Amino acid sequence: MSWLGRATVDRRPADQGGHERSGAWTVDRAVRVLATGCAEAQRPVPAVGALVLGPESLSLRLTTPDETPPPGWTAERHGRGWRTTLRWVAGAAVDERLPDPFPLLVSLGVIDEGRLLLNLGQAAGIIGVQGDTELARGLVRSWSRRLTTSPWSAGTRVIRVGFAPDPDFAGVDVSRLVEVAPVLDDPAGGILLFADRPAGRDQYQVDRLLAEPVRRWTVVAVDVDAATWRFTVGVDGAVDTGLFTEPVRLRS
Repeated sequence: MSWLGRATVDRRPADQGGHERSGAWTVDRAVRVLATGCAEAQRPVPAVGALVLGPESLSLRLTTPDETPPPGWTAERHGRGWRTTLRWVAGAAVDERLPDPFPLLVSLGVIDEGRLLLNLGQAAGIIGVQGDTELARGLVRSWSRRLTTSPWSAGTRVIRVGFAPDPDFAGVDVSRLVEVAPVLDDPAGGILLFADRPAGRDQYQVDRLLAEPVRRWTVVAVDVDAATWRFTVGVDGAVDTGLFTEPVRLRS
């Protein structure tokens, strides 16, 4: 069974008001509560591929089943998911000394259950976005902006390759990856987002980074040939995710 379909695109811009900020605050607090609970239970934070924020609850989609959540969380679907209530999250303890467990969370859109966020850090290889080029680049561009403004992404290095600069992006823009080659050896790593498929020396660098035994960099590219996660954006507004069984209304 797929843990993560066919999606229809909502071309309306994402809400920039208090609702969006409140949602980001709730997600940030929930993942910190999760990290704190796991630390207190002396167990690792689970491998989470996606998170769904609903009106009254928050659920995690686990990439590896785990039926032993910490207090406050309930396992469901044979350990493929964990759930908690927003009321409990609001009052739970948070250890601010712990690092954010999912710094590469990005909003994909809305499903019947609520707002859905992907953890790009769980992709084992390159993440590809294809189909209608303008819509595909718009999706990747929105992810890059979120990764430089979301509270859980603070300190994450975000590098875009081949995108036109815009004031809503606070990361690094370059025309070729070779321009920041020395940074790629930084042990902290980060995320690379390409407006087109990497070529030449850029492709060599991507292959080298993805072949490392301990992954430091996550790579997203538009119109790439081979991808571990692939999102296909059609001119009719439909997006195939290949991950989710339920339909997603994508907001770019």
